[in-house]
Amino acid sequence: MPNQQLGSSLKGRLRNTDLPVAKSLYPLFEAVVNSIYAIDDRVEAEDSFNSNEARIRIIINREGGSDLFGGKVEIHSITIEDNGIGFDDANYNSFCELDSMYRASRGCKGIGRLLWLKCFSSVEIDSCYKDSGGDKKNRHFIFSADGIIALDEESVADKDLGTKVVLKGIIDPYKALISKMSQEAIAKALFEHCLWFFLREGSCPDIRIIDGTDPATNLNEIYESYLYSDLSNTDTFEIGGSIFNVLHVRLQKSESNNLISYCAGNRIVKDEKIKDIVGLYDSAIETEDGSFYYKCFVTSPFFDQHVSPDRFSFLIPEQRENENQRDALEQIYFGDIRKKILEAISTFLKPYLTDNIIAGREKLCQFVDSKAPYYKPLLAGLAEEEQVINPKATDKSIDSYLHTKLVEKEHALIEEGHDVLKIRTGETEEDFRTRVDKYFDDAQQLKQTDLARYVLHRKFILELLGDVLGTDANGNYCKEDRVHEIVMPMRATSDDVNFLDNNLWIIDERLVFHHYLASDKTFKAMRVTNSESGRRPDVLIENIYDNPMLVTEKDTPPFATLRIVEFKRPMRDNIEAEDSTKNPIDQCIDYVEKIRTGKNVTKSGRPINISEEVPAYCYVICDLTPSMQSVCRKHDLRKTYDNLGYFGYKSELRIYFEVISFDQLLNSANERNAAFFNKLGISHD
Repeated sequence: MPNQQLGSSLKGRLRNTDLPVAKSLYPLFEAVVNSIYAIDDRVEAEDSFNSNEARIRIIINREGGSDLFGGKVEIHSITIEDNGIGFDDANYNSFCELDSMYRASRGCKGIGRLLWLKCFSSVEIDSCYKDSGGDKKNRHFIFSADGIIALDEESVADKDLGTKVVLKGIIDPYKALISKMSQEAIAKALFEHCLWFFLREGSCPDIRIIDGTDPATNLNEIYESYLYSDLSNTDTFEIGGSIFNVLHVRLQKSESNNLISYCAGNRIVKDEKIKDIVGLYDSAIETEDGSFYYKCFVTSPFFDQHVSPDRFSFLIPEQRENENQRDALEQIYFGDIRKKILEAISTFLKPYLTDNIIAGREKLCQFVDSKAPYYKPLLAGLAEEEQVINPKATDKSIDSYLHTKLVEKEHALIEEGHDVLKIRTGETEEDFRTRVDKYFDDAQQLKQTDLARYVLHRKFILELLGDVLGTDANGNYCKEDRVHEIVMPMRATSDDVNFLDNNLWIIDERLVFHHYLASDKTFKAMRVTNSESGRRPDVLIENIYDNPMLVTEKDTPPFATLRIVEFKRPMRDNIEAEDSTKNPIDQCIDYVEKIRTGKNVTKSGRPINISEEVPAYCYVICDLTPSMQSVCRKHDLRKTYDNLGYFGYKSELRIYFEVISFDQLLNSANERNAAFFNKLGISHD
């Protein structure tokens, strides 16, 4: 039986060929690369043809000159003309064979023309070439999903060798994206994609893009404006018997910053932003001689052999699934390749990054010293290469960077902490102690960062309170709710707000720790009072030790405590001592009595018998205006040593009173926190 050849379906291959919309220009790129190779073939075949004569023209054909607003209209076709070797028999036979091996040595996959038909409805090709006898011939045909349709051949008497490819009828959704691109944008995208051809040995053809009546864009001029002419350097390394070459390039400007371009078949397959190079960021590299962008091109026969058919990616695993696994065959992983490339980049850029590294370290230290001292313990524990950021970074990005590092360190500690006290195989007692000591040193360091952040939060709150207590532009004092909101959010309970959302420590550190807290809530709305009263204290706090000893009537500790905070407007001087409903002392007494006479429950619903023995602490926060001082004297309260407040105890009611002026409130809070501020190295009054 004779050998049976396998057939191929063009429509089936098109169905299985992918072209992402983001890569809409790739069909154009393929056509231009084909033209470059055709010119290379002619230079090699004809001694009389000089590479300086080589040219490629890309003509953008639109539906008209411009729209009503002067903008570009839709593109209906793109023409690519070259003066290469033409569609000779060898090239044509390769074109007619899907997955042709004709230019496999150049990395060609034989599927570029399939991308044409993914984006365009048809392609017209008109070519002048020489046959095997040296006679000029013409080849003219239409290529579409239905196959190849031959057209009438034209006279070649006056024609030079070369090919004209017309990509016709852009298919949605590619049409909208391509049509809105300007001549300059298309030129820059093509230049970036074909940059390797400008850098290779020999020269690149004169490539120009023409869009209507606009002056042509010359890719060689773009090349000259982009690249530093004195700078090319190649590194070579080996992995698993395969050789990889890294070409380092400095660009005066770039559409994309600091990239690795992985190449196969003389084309860029994959661009990747460079990460993990200390001193290199997503911006220009500043030096004494000026700034530049960095890019490197990585080539290898291994890449040529392992590129996907569409040349959009590589068929190389990223890394081992298990670091401990051993490959039966010598497997090369992309992660290993990248690591070697980054080492080469780091070595090449080291002379240029020194200033960046110094400036970045100074920027980070300055930010921590002046704006975020709570990061000092974290900064001290970072590795040297982690203590560097982009010198142009904003405060927001620096804060985000440090917070990310903090989370990373905390996560690592949690992971390590589960087994830190287990002695590892082969570990000596000294090794064990050293490892455990280091773990607890690291843990303490991170907790210092948390504490420092909280101390700085307190500093900010006290500064905010100081600003609020002053007069506004019109000389008026703020209402009490402004002060109230700083100390404790209004119309909320301890079930509604996070522990850190209250700043009751400004008044008394003991107020922070409570069983139940209500802020500007009516007694009726509080689950712990079981009262129908519509009166509302500014802040009610219950400290309840929920155990059997307390729910009895015994006079033995531990006791429940009630704490009430009442705010008055700064500099209010119309408080009436004789009216018990309008002065804060009598209001507090009324609040306590309502609580004591109600049927109290814990916030979980368990009964609590609060007897007359339960002490109550009432804080009145106000300015000591004459009317307020009169109220204090009426209730036989005594002045504090600094004359900034009053205090007293009503033994019959078992209520302790503190009348705290705003000045005393702020002074006392600053004094209690001064040691922390000093330790953190931040100024305070």
